[in-house]
Amino acid sequence: MARLSLDDKEKILADFHTGAFTQRELAKKYGVSASTINKMTKGLTPKNEHIVNAKVSVIAELSEQSEHEVNAIEEAVRKQAEHLLFFQNSALKNQNLANEKLNDESGLYDLKLHSDITSKNKQTVLGKDADTNINIQNNNTQQSLEVTGIKVSFDED
Repeated sequence: MARLSLDDKEKILADFHTGAFTQRELAKKYGVSASTINKMTKGLTPKNEHIVNAKVSVIAELSEQSEHEVNAIEEAVRKQAEHLLFFQNSALKNQNLANEKLNDESGLYDLKLHSDITSKNKQTVLGKDADTNINIQNNNTQQSLEVTGIKVSFDED
């Protein structure tokens, strides 16, 4: 039996984490022994089972809606997802700029600014409430524009 490629291992673990497959099913699907799957997943718990269940629940609810309602819901979800990804990516870029600035300038004010930016970016990326994310992210976007749009110099006494 040939060794599993890194890609195959990642696929097996991704399938395992859905919680939708037994070890035997994974072994059959990927043409490996059940003991190979057992070794790969030993001590792991499926971490995405709740996402699978939520998506199934959403699909079931959508099946009860009219075509126009389904289209409107899908459009609203797409729009909100685009906003979320935009703000998360902006927060990451903002954080990288703040990290670079901290390396260039290491005064107390720079450290405080970096700490504030890092805190807001952490809330943006890790926040759980979408409305809160957007409010925080708008603040981060403004902060990012200030940091990237204006050359700021610091005078240290």
